[in-house]
Parts: sequence; structure tokens; C-alpha cells
Amino acid sequence: MKLWMLGSGSRGNAVLIECDETRILIDCGFGTRTLAGRLETIGVAPDSIDTCLITHEHTDHVKGAVSAAKKWGWDLHATMGTARAAGLGRRVHHIAAGSTVDLPRMTVTATNTPHDASESVGFVIESRSTGARAGVFYDLGYVTSGIA
Repeated sequence: MKLWMLGSGSRGNAVLIECDETRILIDCGFGTRTLAGRLETIGVAPDSIDTCLITHEHTDHVKGAVSAAKKWGWDLHATMGTARAAGLGRRVHHIAAGSTVDLPRMTVTATNTPHDASESVGFVIESRSTGARAGVFYDLGYVTSGIA
């Protein structure tokens, strides 16, 4: 499993995760041009990403998600509350806290987070080939027992 922090802060957030040949993005808080530039610095083509999972609707996490999904053919996943609040439209696959998303090389589990957003979640990603796990949780005021 490989992780790249493409940006973290009020100007944009995005984390790229790769397991074997499968790539996902957690949040897309940058426009497509900025994101493409950041991906280019690590040698990753934007259209090689399969899925973008959105943690919550704040602009610094979702700004470029819909445009990027359309441009590069990504699937989008978000909770129903996040999808509504962010205006993600019909392109989004709804997930719920506690549920899992099975992707070709990894399993992603959504976990509630304490944040001032509509149904915000963080994600635990597990590689099926190695068992490696990573958690991506943004904007936490405190760590809940579910996150721990």
C-alpha cells in the first residue's frame, strides 16, 4: 500500500492511496488543473484513479470532485448527507457509516467523524493482498471510540 498526501489544509485536501494497481482518492478539494499538476509530480495519471471517496461537503474537500469524475471517469462515493449538501448529483454512490466498499484490491470502511458537516465520515482502507491498513480522518475535534 502506498499513500501520497497531495494537500491538506483550508486550500484543499486530497490523499491518493494505491494497492497493487488500484488507485483511489480520498477527497478532491482541488480543481482539475491543480490536482493534475500534483499527480504529475508523483508520476500518476489522473485517469488511472478508479474512485474518489468524499469525507464531507466542505469546499476544501469536494471542490473538484464532480469535474474530475466527469473528466477522468472516476466513481464517486459519499454519504447521502454529504452528497446532498455538496450537490454531487446522481453520479455518486451512497455509502453509510459502518458500511464497506469492496474495490478490486482493497476494502474501504466508512466511519462516522465528529465534524460540523452533514454525515461526515473517515475511511479505513485495507489491502486485500498484504493486509496493510491505513486510516484517513480529517477535521477531527476529538477521537471517538469508533475511530480509535
